[in-house]
Amino acid sequence: MYKKKILIVTRNFPPLIGGMEKLNLHIYRALAKIYDVSIAGPKGSSKFHEQKKFVEFSSEPLWRYILSSFIKTTWLAKKNNPDFVFCGSGAAMLAGFFSAKITGAKLICYLHGLDIIADSVIYQSLFIPLIKESDLILVNSNHSKNLAISAGIDRSKINILSPGTMLPCLDNRELLENKFRQEYNLGTHPFLLIVGRLTPRKGIQEFIVNVMPNLLLEYPQLNLLIVGGDSLASIRKHSGVRYKLQQLIGSMSMQNNIHLLGGVNDESLSAAFFSAKALIFPVLEIKNDVEGFGMVAIEAAAHGLPTVGFAVGGVPDAIAEGESGWLVPSGDYLAMKNIIINRLSSPQALSVNRESCIEFAKKNGWNIFERKLVALLQDKLS
Repeated sequence: MYKKKILIVTRNFPPLIGGMEKLNLHIYRALAKIYDVSIAGPKGSSKFHEQKKFVEFSSEPLWRYILSSFIKTTWLAKKNNPDFVFCGSGAAMLAGFFSAKITGAKLICYLHGLDIIADSVIYQSLFIPLIKESDLILVNSNHSKNLAISAGIDRSKINILSPGTMLPCLDNRELLENKFRQEYNLGTHPFLLIVGRLTPRKGIQEFIVNVMPNLLLEYPQLNLLIVGGDSLASIRKHSGVRYKLQQLIGSMSMQNNIHLLGGVNDESLSAAFFSAKALIFPVLEIKNDVEGFGMVAIEAAAHGLPTVGFAVGGVPDAIAEGESGWLVPSGDYLAMKNIIINRLSSPQALSVNRESCIEFAKKNGWNIFERKLVALLQDKLS
């Protein structure tokens, strides 16, 4: 039986690390079950898929990525003549669009918030018009859908498909938690967790300034663990945020309470989710920068960990109020502090608990995401 061919082109794929990379890996896995897949991805990506038809290109610097991905992807397209071309983000659209054009393939694009409002004249004048030519556009949240419509993208082409998560094995939860606490000398002290690329949009510095001093007045032994590094591999670069955080922590004499862990492996991240009291998501509203969804909040919920986050961008799609966490009006640090204090002092009195978080995560499993993805492609492009 003939299997339709699909070419996936993306700059965001392992070995690069982040939410978009996890998302594209699961997109590949879902499509490989149905289609004959070829992949154009960053250097080293072939170690994370099993396809024999692939090309790899440089992801840095940006000009080399654009040129290399265009040449290699169009070559792969001409060689394999796909029925569909799937772009894992707006940044892949130049290579994806022309690959679809020269082969007559239908064009699909998965958009994140920043894919639509990226502050670049070249991107807005070249990539956005090409995105509009897609046959099917998937977006990660209601907020991203509204941004796409505001950018002039045909709403009839847009479908919301929020990223999913994987439910971890709970059998070794206590073992992982004990190991994690020993590794970072946490003892039995409570800690809060922030996870993600270190960018100004994440609002970490503002959280430290506006919330941490008040929390430490009531809980002097409270820790804040920050997992993630500077965002050097993204289209919108924000180098130096880690250094600024180090300087801020030192100036506020919080070295014993706030710890920058950098990137950690999946086991350590799971252990952190199991051990923390809450995930903090203090995202800011910044012009031409946006939190398109918030995959880390879904991952935390899968481990039974609630999130306290500002209701900014696509975050409300990732946090179920009163079920997997709490949504706070943008910039209301007093309300955020009060919710955290309640969580630390009497978690059993709150409606949000481990079980409610996990139930929410079950509704957003990768298996459900994969079924929805395949159904959309078959329904919209058949």
